Amino acid sequence: MTAELVHASWGRIDAWLHEHAPRTFATLRPPADADEIAAAQAELGVTLPPDLVASLLRHNGVTEGREAFRLDTGDRLLGLSEIAGATGFMRGIDQGPGGEAEDYWLPGYVKFAAYDVTSDGLVTDCRTARNSFGAVGRFFDETGTRFGKAESLGDYLAELADQLERGQAAGVVTFNGRAVLGGTAARQAEVQGR
Repeated sequence: MTAELVHASWGRIDAWLHEHAPRTFATLRPPADADEIAAAQAELGVTLPPDLVASLLRHNGVTEGREAFRLDTGDRLLGLSEIAGATGFMRGIDQGPGGEAEDYWLPGYVKFAAYDVTSDGLVTDCRTARNSFGAVGRFFDETGTRFGKAESLGDYLAELADQLERGQAAGVVTFNGRAVLGGTAARQAEVQGR
């Protein structure tokens, strides 16, 4: 059921972007293939949640740049190689005495979207033995990881598609074929060329 929700949500998001922001739509990368996903899971030593796998099979992240599709948090979806690099970087952060803190970063967390100018971004819990497997949270470099953003990436994408279709996405601005979702006034002005 989760793969179907992700696929349906991406269909709706793609259609909205294609109609309202074709330049932003063009920044969505082609799908990853199953071998690339398997290699990334092996490299990270985790099982990616089915929703993230389904999303990667639709779009292997988003290209960088001013026109890039960003989620309502301002984060850009990462491709598999970027996921491996960003997650590896997070695993290498020294958390001081006591080692791994669940509210900061654990090896079972995978960063799949990034704010780009900081280490902030969206993460998913890949600890398969936990009830939180597949949950979406937000990492802030000053405060660590907080879950509760969504129970799954499928739920997150479905809500985003709903918001776009209702015209209620937080701070969505479209201009000259580009879209900014959840951007600050400065990001929105940047997209509008001011």
